[in-house]
This record gives sequence, C-alpha cells and structure tokens, in this order.
Amino acid sequence: MTRSRLRRRLLLCVMAAVTLSPAVLEAHAIHTTLTVLTAAPGGLTFTVRSFADDFSASVARHAGHAAPRDSSVRADEVVRYVRAQFELRDAGGRMLTLESCGIRREGGLYFACFRAATVGGLGGVRVHNRMLTELHADQVNIVQVDGRGARRTLLFTRASAPSVLSASA
Repeated sequence: MTRSRLRRRLLLCVMAAVTLSPAVLEAHAIHTTLTVLTAAPGGLTFTVRSFADDFSASVARHAGHAAPRDSSVRADEVVRYVRAQFELRDAGGRMLTLESCGIRREGGLYFACFRAATVGGLGGVRVHNRMLTELHADQVNIVQVDGRGARRTLLFTRASAPSVLSASA
C-alpha cells in the first residue's frame, strides 16, 4: 500500500471515529425548551424556543415520518405537534385553541409563536408542557410566565402535572 493511500485510509478512519463519537451524535447534552408566556389584550401569547434537531425529530415522529437530515419542519406539522403537547386550559377547564403566529429558525434553534384567546387573563389558567418528553427521558421544559409585572418560572418533565396560574403569574 502506498503512503498516499495509507494516509487517506487513516484520515477516513479518524473522520469516521469523530463523526460517530457520542459527542457528535448528541449535538447538545441538555434537553430543554424555553417558553415565554405573556398575557396580552384578549388572550395569551407564547413562544417556544427549542433545539432544531430535537424539535424536528419530535415533530416528524408525531407526524408519522422520519426527521429530515437538515432538521427542517413543516409549519402544519409544527402546529399539530404543539397543540398536542402544549396544553392551555382556562379557569373553567376548557381547552384553549392555539393559533400559530409564526415559526422561524435561527441557526440550531426553532422559535414557534402561538396565541390563545381567553377572557380573564392568567388567573386560573392551567399550563402543561410535554414537548419533547417522548424523545428524551431527561427533558426539562421551562415556562416563564410574565403577567402584570411579575414573572413566574414553571418546570415540566415527563412526570409533571399541569400548573395553575394566578392572576399575577
């Protein structure tokens, strides 16, 4: 074997080892989403920030197909996924309808915006965020609730129950 072929073979082995290493297979070691929920006139608005690879994998799984290699998502599939995994109920226990107000990708992150019409603000609203818990056992979903100048932070895992909000968050 020539020296040139040997170098190429060695380079291919090194590239394969690096590509298949756990650090590369797990692009990030933290499994989390961050959602900011705010009271707005006539309802609630929230934006979910998630790592693109995890988000696209969960959206694709929910839609019944494999995730694209480029971590792209279809807007209609995102809406169905978020509606199934992020639950808002009013003080009377009625499910609030989530309407998309935009989905954008910035590098390795997705930002998905939703609105829900409600009367009475935050008081008594129940929140439950199960996003990506079907993908990672250690998934932690952070929901920051901004209401009337007060901020409350909620944490959701696979085993979490819904949280009830007060009028001031």
